[in-house]
Amino acid sequence: MIQKFTDELRHWAENNDQVESVILVGSYARGTYTDTSDLDVVLITPEKERMVREQNFPETFGPFIKKQTEFYGACTSIRVWYRNGLEVEFGLVEPSWIALPLDPGTRQVLSDGFWIILDKKGYFRKLPL
Repeated sequence: MIQKFTDELRHWAENNDQVESVILVGSYARGTYTDTSDLDVVLITPEKERMVREQNFPETFGPFIKKQTEFYGACTSIRVWYRNGLEVEFGLVEPSWIALPLDPGTRQVLSDGFWIILDKKGYFRKLPL
């Protein structure tokens, strides 16, 4: 189920001019996930405000039961509970989130492990971690 979702996410992002990079963070990126783990996705976009306001992209990945918006400093998350049982937290950040030198919060998230799904702008090529 996760591989299918990440394949669909990559395809969507490749064809979406608003999205510059997509990574997985959290337990799936670290390889420490369990059956109850959510999927933590970071979307780097210059259109963060619009994507948060409109919130129409989660339905691209299937029908969902509910969604909620959560605020974490530079990251605004849209948490979605899909009918297939998958819980996904889409963290929306602006390109400044990955600008060098890295913010301590960004450095911590990335140091804990990340998996690149798509990196159109090459932000992660030479990231000093």
